[in-house]
Amino acid sequence: MGMIISGAVITADIVNSSVLGTIAVNKLAERLKELINANQAKFLSFYRGDSFQGYLVDPYPAYKLALQLRTETKLFQAEAPEVEIDLRISLGIGGIDTPVTHINSAMGGAFVLSGRGLDEFEKTGRKFIIKSEDPAVNIALETISLFTDYLFSDLTIKQAEVLQHLLNNRTQIETARILKKSQSTINSHVQALGWAEMEQLLDIYNQCIQKIT
Repeated sequence: MGMIISGAVITADIVNSSVLGTIAVNKLAERLKELINANQAKFLSFYRGDSFQGYLVDPYPAYKLALQLRTETKLFQAEAPEVEIDLRISLGIGGIDTPVTHINSAMGGAFVLSGRGLDEFEKTGRKFIIKSEDPAVNIALETISLFTDYLFSDLTIKQAEVLQHLLNNRTQIETARILKKSQSTINSHVQALGWAEMEQLLDIYNQCIQKIT
């Protein structure tokens, strides 16, 4: 018998995958899979070609991972500039029946919430949703997801390059060195992409998880 733990499930699909074509989708899919497996998360599988699911037994890093996945997708835009690429992510926080062996047999509130969120995208036109099993906490999570969508709506590839390093806990000085850019250039990207606000969102998300778990 497994046990029920409180974790996080990410269900996502690649926007405009049909325009992108199979080869590019597979290439992007491979990058996203690597990112999931490198971040205390377990990749489950792709289904329908352009949708995938992964889960974390610890819900704390889940929001940051969602930001990293979306940033990685934005960076992929450089390889297909003519296609508007993005990732729709539904993040469910709740019970996970362990062990999880397969996407089709996965059980628990987190899976239900995450799957349901993906259906909501069709109706709302949004690209990011976080839901938990606690209605009171969901008010704050809804605000986080709306503001996240707002910050990503105008994100450029250059800003995404910077954001990728910041999400990997690198300083602005380290980022400037890696990208071979001046500190002032990096700083203006940091301001424009709303990093200070994103750090606050990460902090609020952690407070929400504290209340649930």
